[in-house]
Parts: sequence; C-alpha cells; structure tokens
Amino acid sequence: MSTILKPVTDVQERIVQVIGDLKQPVTKVVSTVVDFVTDRRSEFPAVPFAEKLPTPVEVIDNQAKFATNVVRTTKSVATAAAKAAAPVTDQLLDRSTAKKATVAAA
Repeated sequence: MSTILKPVTDVQERIVQVIGDLKQPVTKVVSTVVDFVTDRRSEFPAVPFAEKLPTPVEVIDNQAKFATNVVRTTKSVATAAAKAAAPVTDQLLDRSTAKKATVAAA
C-alpha cells in the first residue's frame, strides 16, 4: 500500500469502527422507545395486506445484498478500466522504473 493511502485507510477504518460502536446505543434507544409506546398502548391497528409486506429485517437484508453487488460490480469495472489505462498511468507515475528495479532485485 502506498504511503498516501495509509492515512486514508486509517480514517476509513475509524469511520467503520464508529458506525459499529453505534449499534448498542441505537438498539438501546429503539428498545426504550418501543417500551414507552407499548406501555401506553397495548394494541395497534393492523396494516391492510400486512402479510404481503416485507419485515424491516427483510428490507435491510435485501438492500445490503444490493449494495454489496453494486460495490462488487463497480469495483470490477473500475479495476478493468485502471488495468486498461496502466500503460499511460505507469508512464505518468514512472512505474516502469520501479517494476524494473523490483524484477532486477529478484
């Protein structure tokens, strides 16, 4: 990994950690609100055609699967484009010298 990407990766990892750290507090708040509401009202009106509606977890799972597929496909397209551009980018970034030095050292 290049030294320029290291700080970016560190920030990305911290963002993911902060999001993960929110799981417990968010769950606690939702549980508190649910307890508050159910203590004041024991029954809720049925939603018409409820059996045809997905559960919230089903919606989340479906959207996560979609997002994963979008990221995977986008990465594939971007990687293919980067590899196709390599002859020019290698020259612009003087990568051919580094490759030759690595091959010569081996």
